[in-house]
Amino acid sequence: MSQAILPAVRPAVAQIKPVNREVELKFLVAEVGFKAAQQWPVLGLNGRRPSSRRLHTVYYDTAQGDLQRHKMLLRMRTLPRGHVMTLKWSGGFPGGLFERGEIEVTTAHEVPDPSLFGAEVAGMIEAATEGRALAAIYATDIRRATHQIRSETSTIEIAFDAGVIVAGEITMPVREIELEWKAGDVADLYRLGVALAEAFPVRLGMLAKSDRGVLLAAGASPKAVRSYAMLSSDLTVDEAIGRAINSCLAQFAANWPAFEAGDAVAAVHQMRVALRRLRAMLGLFQRAFPCPEFVSLREEARDIATLLGEARNLDVFMRLVREGPHAAFPDEAGFEDILQDCEARREAAYGSVRDLLAAPATTRFVLSAQAFVARCGWRNSLPADALPRLTAPAQEFAAQNLSRLHDKLLKRGKHVTALSPHQRHELRIGLKKLRYVAELFGPLFDNPAQVKSYTKTTARLQDQLGTFNDMNVAIGMVNQIAGAHLRAAGIILGWCGRGTGTDQDTLKENWRDFRKSRRFWD
Repeated sequence: MSQAILPAVRPAVAQIKPVNREVELKFLVAEVGFKAAQQWPVLGLNGRRPSSRRLHTVYYDTAQGDLQRHKMLLRMRTLPRGHVMTLKWSGGFPGGLFERGEIEVTTAHEVPDPSLFGAEVAGMIEAATEGRALAAIYATDIRRATHQIRSETSTIEIAFDAGVIVAGEITMPVREIELEWKAGDVADLYRLGVALAEAFPVRLGMLAKSDRGVLLAAGASPKAVRSYAMLSSDLTVDEAIGRAINSCLAQFAANWPAFEAGDAVAAVHQMRVALRRLRAMLGLFQRAFPCPEFVSLREEARDIATLLGEARNLDVFMRLVREGPHAAFPDEAGFEDILQDCEARREAAYGSVRDLLAAPATTRFVLSAQAFVARCGWRNSLPADALPRLTAPAQEFAAQNLSRLHDKLLKRGKHVTALSPHQRHELRIGLKKLRYVAELFGPLFDNPAQVKSYTKTTARLQDQLGTFNDMNVAIGMVNQIAGAHLRAAGIILGWCGRGTGTDQDTLKENWRDFRKSRRFWD
């Protein structure tokens, strides 16, 4: 049951219409909370006892992990009167991280036969696997108690799962609570998730059992995740707003497992990027379609990013010291003392991040934002005569805003080498916003090569200005932690001071490249 973890590619079945749209939330919970949550009064509102059953499921893939690489899973579940074969896939759905496509058929056989899905889906599986044989990779053995929660607006299933994931001789315990939307208003699912997180010590789980099974079979750990592309050229402005927000939320939340598993430095960086992207997009939407929730979500994202920023700043500073002045002056003892002080501060900062991710408020932020998207809450704040603007092509909206942001930066950076540190900082922030918007809106335009060239040029200039900013931040940190190590602190200050004033020729070259870059949206 060994399997490699390979880079994901575009989902092979992204354009197939699913028989079912699966939208579900998973919450991880300790045994005490698991038992307590089963006494939640909400579960008894319909006056029905839960159904209980044992689920034995085997997951299939090629030895090369082709289905996993295409964000697909194929499973066989044993039932008292036969078997159910299910194909699920993720990527490109409006619900973002919590939504997947699903097709399933009943069969008398316990091994998968993709032809039962029909020629189109079977062909997609054949293309994804390149004809390679399917084999059992891992399995799950779960005891599930299920409650149906019916209201006037929706039906939601709550399942309490306890059991194991098995890959060869290795097992992993499972204890989680699943909330799955069945019918009606999908925003109710997210509201119920918020209520559960506020009532019990649960954590929003970002890895499905299938994700954990793949990692277990490969002997791997979760890694930091970059941005999710969820837009396409046929979208309206209304659709693009929801997908852009969900793309940022997905990047933020998808990095929680990597942080917990030890890839903390990269995960913190990606979470900060996700929140900055989110704030940039919310600001853009607020400008065009004023809405109180755009403002409140933007403020919450800022507060979370600020807490993450302390950990990230310490990582950057410690790397700068190790690779710069400490490497140049290895005999200066004061560097080790400064780094030890930084390490203690870093451990405290990462502890704060750990507490942040476990806090109900952070789960509430993610799920409340998802609920806002699910009900298209921005429509409620618009006058009736403004609503038609939401049905316009998203490509037009994107082009207008990209032009505005690009032109604004051309004016701001006209004499780039003469800018003060504060002006450089403002230029860098503007470049970040432009880059985030370009990356998110890029898929709206059918010229990926031009999008890539433009964002790379923007990133080069942004990164150089970011280096200048890191030096200025480092100067402030030295003044906080220098203590008695004045000589080492002085060397760091001199190193950073030199760094903020060098590379003017490269800066001019990067600015010229940006100024002449081809605008992919024109």
